[in-house]
Amino acid sequence: MQQASVVAFVPPKARVASSPLATTSAATPSLSFEPNASNNPRRSTLLLGVLSPLAEAPIYTEGLTFGWVVLCAAMTPYVLQLFTQRPLPFFLANYYGGQDIVDLKAEGKTVEEIKLLVESGRVAEVEWKVRFASLCLAITTIAFFEVNGGVDAVRVLRDSYIAWGIFYVEATLVIRRQALSNPPILKIESRLGIQVWHILVTILLWASITETYTGIALRSFVTEIFTF
Repeated sequence: MQQASVVAFVPPKARVASSPLATTSAATPSLSFEPNASNNPRRSTLLLGVLSPLAEAPIYTEGLTFGWVVLCAAMTPYVLQLFTQRPLPFFLANYYGGQDIVDLKAEGKTVEEIKLLVESGRVAEVEWKVRFASLCLAITTIAFFEVNGGVDAVRVLRDSYIAWGIFYVEATLVIRRQALSNPPILKIESRLGIQVWHILVTILLWASITETYTGIALRSFVTEIFTF
């Protein structure tokens, strides 16, 4: 009888390195991960081209942890929708729907304007579903091919952060366009807060991805604020 083989994925060994902002005397060392470039130099990541310098940069555990916290904060308002029917206007897009027809009539909106707002809201919600489905497919596809190509696990995780970062840049632009449309398809209580929230998430998420002086300084500043 032929014995089945088992393929195991072993995480890479961590290399201790000092953070770029750390001093030379009393700095606490932080873990930095590097791809196994000696065995497979060009397949250390699928994100090549213009993203290759970013995707193949050293990865620090502080950035991975910070990015995870930012994504948890960004997705928590969506999870809370499991327990409430009313969207949180500061965090989520709130569109006009069939339940708002009476209120729109009371505001003096015409039948054509009401129909346009309700239909635009329905289309916008469908577009968000398409965007989230595309994001899930992109992250799963990247992880599938990178893991099968022997990419380090920490780099697979960081590449998923890059996909999230691109998603939030595009989402912020979409929300801005919806808030400025004529007529605005976002409800008035949802126009300002959701733009501020998405801009904040986008900045903090890219601060966790980019190992630049500005990115590290920003996430260090935020970490100090919320460290007790």
